[in-house]
Amino acid sequence: MNCGSTGFILDRRSPSSLMVASKLLKPLPAVQILSQLESTTHTEEKIASWYLAAQRLRASLHTAVMNKLTRIFGLAFTLVSLVLAQTAIEVPFDWDSVQPSDALNWVDCFTELQCARFNVPLNYSDTSAGAATLAMIRIPSNLSTTDENYRGPILFNPGGPGVSGVDAMVTEGKQLATLFGPEFDIVSFDPRGVGRSTPQLAFFSSEVEKAFWDLNDPAVNSVNVSTIADGIPRLWAHSQILGQLARDHDTGILPHLTSDNVARDMLKIVEEHNRTNINFYGISYGTALGATFAAMFPDRIERMILDGVLETTGYYSGDWSAQLDDTDKSLQLFFDSCFTAGPSACAFHANASSPDEIKSSFFNLLESVRLNPIPVYNGPSSAYGIVDFASVKSAVQVALGSPYTVFPVLAQGLALLATGNGSVIFQLTGQEVYGTLPANVSALNAPYTVERQREAEIAISCTDMLEITDGPEDLLTYFESIKNVSTFVDLLLPQRTHCSGWQVNPDHFIGPITGNTSVPILFIGNTADPVTPVSAAKTMSEKFPGSVVLTQDSGGHTSLAAPSACTAGHIQDYVRTGTLPPQDTVCPIDVQLFSQAPPTILARSAPSLAQKASGVIGKRRLSKGY
Repeated sequence: MNCGSTGFILDRRSPSSLMVASKLLKPLPAVQILSQLESTTHTEEKIASWYLAAQRLRASLHTAVMNKLTRIFGLAFTLVSLVLAQTAIEVPFDWDSVQPSDALNWVDCFTELQCARFNVPLNYSDTSAGAATLAMIRIPSNLSTTDENYRGPILFNPGGPGVSGVDAMVTEGKQLATLFGPEFDIVSFDPRGVGRSTPQLAFFSSEVEKAFWDLNDPAVNSVNVSTIADGIPRLWAHSQILGQLARDHDTGILPHLTSDNVARDMLKIVEEHNRTNINFYGISYGTALGATFAAMFPDRIERMILDGVLETTGYYSGDWSAQLDDTDKSLQLFFDSCFTAGPSACAFHANASSPDEIKSSFFNLLESVRLNPIPVYNGPSSAYGIVDFASVKSAVQVALGSPYTVFPVLAQGLALLATGNGSVIFQLTGQEVYGTLPANVSALNAPYTVERQREAEIAISCTDMLEITDGPEDLLTYFESIKNVSTFVDLLLPQRTHCSGWQVNPDHFIGPITGNTSVPILFIGNTADPVTPVSAAKTMSEKFPGSVVLTQDSGGHTSLAAPSACTAGHIQDYVRTGTLPPQDTVCPIDVQLFSQAPPTILARSAPSLAQKASGVIGKRRLSKGY
């Protein structure tokens, strides 16, 4: 679910028919990205230049996880890391060359990775219905499978729903391998309907139609709380058409996308490794997937780490309001830390006399762009559009997820926006570049764009949910019941509204999500996570006897948002020996907000969670990410 606002507007660009039809992803090579950096002449924009270059690189790489990676490392990116990232990810690999198999037949792929296409039953209740084929990827253990120290695979899910596990491993697999150790294979996969797994999702009949709908537009993914009475009915009508399109273009995968089926796929992957029990690390939506697995197969747990916890009752019912328990607390971190950092470190400080003064300036600016959106145009080879109420909230959502690196960029963007320059805020929203798609690319090798990820997110979450039959009046009533939860409550409405038009509602397991697991689960939550509050981790822990909640004293989405040797140490102890931290353990972090020189992941002598890319988003996080 994305943050933002204003009701759904098909014609937000002018002339809409030309602009929407041309909104097809265009990759930018590293040389062009770096050239654009050199052409940045305004001193006030330099502070954001490396982060924005990383965003450009994300668009070039077509990976949702790169989106998360740029949010985590932001200003710490250097020329060397940009070039290395481009080189590492663009090693050619042809997924068409990998034959689907009932066994895990690994082949070398990308750089020092191995890939496979693994068949699983499309319908576990009727195996004659055919197969789904999962795109698999791993970093193999350095140990032989016959070595007594070999521990088998750790399965990793990077969230979403809809985030590609393949892309996650390409960008962050080595960091995961460093954290967990050489005795494990680090394994991930594109779940059903995601990325390079087949059958693939298809909401639309053409790239032009997909561009017209523009599911990554912040205005599509939120409702302006100031015009809620107008915005919800419009978004509801849009959702009815989207649901019909999805059903009519179904390739046969939609009824089988549900998380319980993915849990069965995970068990099959484990068994294919000749193991009985699962080692699993899930972040954001991956925690709902992990908890579902634990409820279905409680005696099949070896180790399970659920980080940035999604409360499953809300997820499956379509009421995610409890997920915003700490969103305003997270936003307050920006105002407080900006004030403490002072005008030299926080560009939006403006010599304020208190955090409340910065807060007032922010909400005044938000209202200003709601009434007077800002056009952004940086030439025909760059993404362009407008910065409005929805865009600012979307940019803030990105920053709240990764505050230790992105708060300085957000502050710079807001300061520029106050002068009428929306370029930094616009790029923080992750809008794609206008251009043309690569020619002669097969379906398996086509870029997994943000728009495709958004389709997967809607399809999986809506198919997972109990059927939502709300009409506009029901949705308005729902909004009235939750409007005081957070100033960002509008980010909750699109997901439920999208699902009100969903037409594929199979019978499937949604609980009860509880169980007495063979090994206790380790839950992790931050004290100020904007979309997965630590309260959700505590709620879920109560459902699994013996489990423990490890709290990280930080903002940001999941413990990946900030480096913490304490958190990393407890994770390693649990994975290697099964030792859980004591109840009520709170870990400090090793970085400060608006730090002039935040530590990079390579500067740490001990592996830590800061060595891994985040999960969005969601994506965005309730979101593309969760």
